[in-house]
Amino acid sequence: MAVSVDSCESSEALRTQLSLPFSILCDTERRVVKDWDIYNSRERGGIAKPAVFVIDPNQVVRYAWVDSVLTRVPAVEIVHSLQNAANAQLIRRRVHIPMLSEWIRAIRNHFQS
Repeated sequence: MAVSVDSCESSEALRTQLSLPFSILCDTERRVVKDWDIYNSRERGGIAKPAVFVIDPNQVVRYAWVDSVLTRVPAVEIVHSLQNAANAQLIRRRVHIPMLSEWIRAIRNHFQS
C-alpha cells in the first residue's frame, strides 16, 4: 500500500492513472508521515518524503529507505529486499545530525509560520 497526504480523490485519481494494484491510504492530517519521521514541512505546505518500507507479517520493518531530492531507491533493491525478506536483518534507524544550514532554515521557518 501507499500513504499520501493528498485528498482521497487525488490519491484515487493517481492510483487509477498509474494502474496501481494496491490502495493509497490518505493521511490528510499528516499523522502517519510525522509518526514515521518522513514529513517534509518545507515542501508545498507539508508533504511526505518519498520512502519505502517493507513490513513483514509480524509488523517488523525489514527494509527502510527514505529518499532525498538527490537519491532514489533503485527498484531492483526493493525487489531484492522482498525476495529475501525471510533472511533480512532488522533495519537500524540512522541518526541524522543536522548541518548548520538545516538549523538556520528550521529557525527561519519557525519564525515565518
